[in-house]
Amino acid sequence: MNEKQTYFQDALSDFTYDAACGRAIRHLADTGFTTAQIMQRLDYPTPFAKVRHTATRYFMETGILLDELPVSCACLSTVFFPAADETQLYHALSAHLQENGETHSFISCPFGTTTGLLSILTAREREYIDGIEWMPKTMYHRLNRRMLEIGVQLAIHTDMIRFYFIKSRKVIAVPQKA
Repeated sequence: MNEKQTYFQDALSDFTYDAACGRAIRHLADTGFTTAQIMQRLDYPTPFAKVRHTATRYFMETGILLDELPVSCACLSTVFFPAADETQLYHALSAHLQENGETHSFISCPFGTTTGLLSILTAREREYIDGIEWMPKTMYHRLNRRMLEIGVQLAIHTDMIRFYFIKSRKVIAVPQKA
């Protein structure tokens, strides 16, 4: 096949895929379904990797998932929240989230650069994280209710998680006990 035929075949394949299930994947991802749950609801047989890629691309296009923060970290001041229990951390972060709004609140996600973090999470939480294609660097996920729950679990047990609140220009970090 020549280059023009390959391009046409690829474009036709992408169009067919989008018509068959791309819109459904984006809609279900928007509704809060994990990649595994989306796969169970599709009528068109689609490999997990393809569904995961589509959901991740959609999250990137809509600003739910970022490869860098929308502001420089130099503009933000770091506040160390004393390593307390999950309930205290959850309430403190919820207050910051309410003040800043979901579209201006993010959590650092080092899932493409490290292993072992997910063992802390419940199966349901791991399923969500596993359903995203993480770049081999720290990415940032909008701090919605699901990621707040996941973030609190991880922040209590590891020092690799940070919470970014853009409007109030704060980074919340939880130092680990020595």
